[in-house]
Amino acid sequence: MSDADATERPQPAHGLPGKAHAAPGPLEPARRPSTAIVTAPNAVTLVRLLLMPVCALLLARGSYGPGLVLTALVGSTDWVDGWLARRTGTVSRLGQLLDPLADRLLIASVAIALLVQGVLPWPAALLLLARDVLLLAGWPLLKRWGVEPPEVVWVGKAATFVLLFALPVLTLGATGVAVAPVAEVLGLALLWLGVALYYLAGAVYVRMAAERLGERTAAGS
Repeated sequence: MSDADATERPQPAHGLPGKAHAAPGPLEPARRPSTAIVTAPNAVTLVRLLLMPVCALLLARGSYGPGLVLTALVGSTDWVDGWLARRTGTVSRLGQLLDPLADRLLIASVAIALLVQGVLPWPAALLLLARDVLLLAGWPLLKRWGVEPPEVVWVGKAATFVLLFALPVLTLGATGVAVAPVAEVLGLALLWLGVALYYLAGAVYVRMAAERLGERTAAGS
């Protein structure tokens, strides 16, 4: 084999022989989030935000039946707005910000309501609220430094899913139904699993933000 042959043949990349990898470029226009505000997915998120106080009020008053049903319905819409946005090609920057914010507020409001009723252990409620307060306080600082808040990662989605499942199960455990004792044990196990995932996701977000801030600082120096 000549030197010219060796030069012209694509070199292996990441252990895949003969396969060249192009440098990643900017997102295609169709994949970039739009600046649209009035979209169907954003409407779903808005409905979720408006129903949160109702869920919290019902649970705080001990109306577990309607509160449990409504909380489960509101929580189940968590995937609807994202699926609808991808399906219809209406992914927007506003939706990317509102969707995780709505999840955080739903978890916080339901946690406070269950804490009032003595259903949720106060250490778990304190941990959930503290993490969200710290992250939400950090986002304005990132924007001031010209850094966009990190996108939601899979471990964050997993934490949200587990917590949105755990809280209604805990509520079921506080009722007088036959499966209440089992629901209470299962709800507590899922709750602490969700808390652990919640903080793992928070650590990932902090690392991502620190990396972006470092890159911006290095680019400006």
